[in-house]
Amino acid sequence: FQGVGEDEDSPMCSSAALDEGDETVVELEPRPLQNLLHVDDIDSLCPVLDSKLLELERGAPPTIAALCGRSARSTLRMVQHGLAVTEMAVSELPGNPNAVWTVKRNRSDETDAYIVVSFVNATLVLSIGETVEEVTDSGLKPDTPTLSVSLLGEDSIIQVYPNGVFHIRADGRASEWKAPRGRPVVKASANARQLAVALAGGEIIYFELDAQGALAEVDKKDMGHEVTCLDIGAVPAGRQRARFLAVGGFDSTIRILSLDPEDCMATLAVLALPAQAESAAIVSMPIGRAAGAPALFLCIGVHNGIMLRARLDPRSGQLSDTRTRFLGAKPVKLFRVPLGGCEGVLALSSRSWVVYCLHNTLHMTPLSYQMLEHGCSFTAEHCPEGLVAIASTTLRILSIEKLGDAFNSESLPLRYTPRRLAYHSVSGNMVVIESDHNAYNEEEKVQLYEAAGIPPPLPAGTLLPEDEEAEGMLMESVVGVPRGGPGKWASCVRVVEPAQRQTLSVLELADNEAAISIASVPLRERGSEAFIIVGTVKDMTLHPRQFSAAFLHVYQFANNNTTLELVHKTQVEDVPTAIAAFGGRVLVGVGKTLRIYEMGQKKLLRKAELKGLPTLIQSVHVVSATRIVIGDLAESFHFVSYKQNQLSIFADDVAPRWLTSATPIDINTLVGGDKFGNVYICRLPQEVADDIENAQLLSVAAGREDTALNGAPSKADEIVQFHVGETVTSLQKVTLGPGCSEVILYTTLLGGIGALLPITHKEDLELLTALEMHLRQESPPLCGRDQLFFRSSYFPVKGVVDGDYLQMFNALTHDEQKTIADDLDRTPAEISKKLEELASRIL
Repeated sequence: FQGVGEDEDSPMCSSAALDEGDETVVELEPRPLQNLLHVDDIDSLCPVLDSKLLELERGAPPTIAALCGRSARSTLRMVQHGLAVTEMAVSELPGNPNAVWTVKRNRSDETDAYIVVSFVNATLVLSIGETVEEVTDSGLKPDTPTLSVSLLGEDSIIQVYPNGVFHIRADGRASEWKAPRGRPVVKASANARQLAVALAGGEIIYFELDAQGALAEVDKKDMGHEVTCLDIGAVPAGRQRARFLAVGGFDSTIRILSLDPEDCMATLAVLALPAQAESAAIVSMPIGRAAGAPALFLCIGVHNGIMLRARLDPRSGQLSDTRTRFLGAKPVKLFRVPLGGCEGVLALSSRSWVVYCLHNTLHMTPLSYQMLEHGCSFTAEHCPEGLVAIASTTLRILSIEKLGDAFNSESLPLRYTPRRLAYHSVSGNMVVIESDHNAYNEEEKVQLYEAAGIPPPLPAGTLLPEDEEAEGMLMESVVGVPRGGPGKWASCVRVVEPAQRQTLSVLELADNEAAISIASVPLRERGSEAFIIVGTVKDMTLHPRQFSAAFLHVYQFANNNTTLELVHKTQVEDVPTAIAAFGGRVLVGVGKTLRIYEMGQKKLLRKAELKGLPTLIQSVHVVSATRIVIGDLAESFHFVSYKQNQLSIFADDVAPRWLTSATPIDINTLVGGDKFGNVYICRLPQEVADDIENAQLLSVAAGREDTALNGAPSKADEIVQFHVGETVTSLQKVTLGPGCSEVILYTTLLGGIGALLPITHKEDLELLTALEMHLRQESPPLCGRDQLFFRSSYFPVKGVVDGDYLQMFNALTHDEQKTIADDLDRTPAEISKKLEELASRIL
């Protein structure tokens, strides 16, 4: 709160004055915030009307293009899995750097003093102040590459380089330890009081800080093979030293060595790895119950792009509960960084990831940013938990936003409510149709504002100036748009370049036409060139549905695929609600009729049709050259055969469904979402699938245009039923990243993104169903509504295990977890590992 509205110039209004007969109206004048300070925004995708998964760059993670919002608040959101990253600074470096560190002058300092960048044959030291600039008085050796730089004790700095260790005291005194001739230092790791270096040939030398503040060599050990990585964890609070040293070797193992004076350098545990270890990090995280001691983890980055995470016993040093995760195609480098108030890990491969603890839960999330090669924590006045990283020849200072978010999005403002989108695979551009009922188009709005003598509000996406000029400026997304009355429509077709998040062209539809459906269709008459077909309707009132005309517009890309040109338009007698490509021709759902059109010179030419569908065609899916599935608005799926230019229904669903979205999974199976928040999978029995070739079956339906009362000769089975709880607006069968399984991705009207993962092993299925049953007993929902009742709101839940509910297992107390795990003949760690493994198959 900045104030409580007690300014003397603020207009006053009181109910007491109204009782005395004073009926003065205080007009609302919109103005910027004065009494409140805008601190944070919580992003919401609500409402999501349609979405499509796109692979914008080869090898890059896929992006969900989601149509969100309505009227003046409409946006196209490019949603990516990962944490958003803000670039604080980017600067070019002279040459190719290979490592970077930050170091403070004194341990009690809040902020870092130096950034140290290592090159192949030199070291660059940058001082952090108002600006970042090169300095030469830091005391560090500039003419050698550096392997490690850190703060030792309270105020001295150590620099490890191939020929030895350089120790610089706060008063400027320096001491040096030289490596044996012909055996340079290859790896090093240090914390506040300890240092370990590995020499070529596999010898490890361990140093500690003595009482006089000097480095003393304590012990050494020959590993018998080359060392690939080293890590000493941070010194625990209240202790004098960290107890463990992790050593990775050429023999594809990682060993835990003791640093206790009694058994110094003794091997406590050995873990075999699938490939050589590239890096290691020992971190402590407060996972599980808030009151418990932090858990110790060993994270291992492996040469083949996998990261392993194992629990490290703080007493015995034994490793247990190893979990793996594929991060990318390059060897994984790990760096300890502070995240969310405790230790975390930055993991760099072909994609950057962070492992951190938030609300006593472990999270592992990618960063939505380009590939980084080396990183380190960065603390400055305006950036308490930043990162400094190297990407190619640049040094970047980054800040991670909103820890805990699974997705981040960038938005592009739209003019009207978005309805559908189509992807043009040749150019990689998207075409979005937008239409608003009870609205004026852009030209009419300008004329209205001029006639009323009002300055028009600024369209969405306009940046307001910070100063006094912003006073009195209104945003259309805040104050809304004038209403046009029933039957008045505003609509446009927009071409968007998704990689750059920019609009290439906008085509306004005239004559009160509204765009209803869209598809990108390759037409065989034009050499399989992809045309954009848009279904429109003119002067439509919604209830009862009436209109004066309906059309199919055919657009061709022009000007290097940046604009659309109208080729011709074809009038149809009902609303064209669904369009699909069908073997070089166009398949259109016109009201209750399914039609096949061919491209003509002046209009589309009708080639075949199927009449008499129950309500209205909501969607059309082409599953093979001879089979089409129609999604009816209120009567679920109808399976249609196409033979000798004749269309006939041969099977339909057993239950009526108010479909909102659907997608085919295979030739016999479809997944659908209905208006009441259910997702279901509908499959043709195998005998029906094989029987299609049988002419008798088709002849029953052929020639009959009234297959009312579900009159198709065969029926499909509903093999999966699940109540999501929100209206599902899009469904797709996709893979969300490298190393992930195929899933059914859905979005909901309230902005939710969810996925259904097929369970491929019987033992997994038995474990998960038993776990779900136990959780219903041990962890009933807070509000008392039974989870089984909720998931069976309209149809009894069938063939689905509720993954969101299973995650509750990790939030139970240890005793409750132990009780459930004993009943399932497992340990709590095994169950938790299985749940994490299934989640990593999705994202």
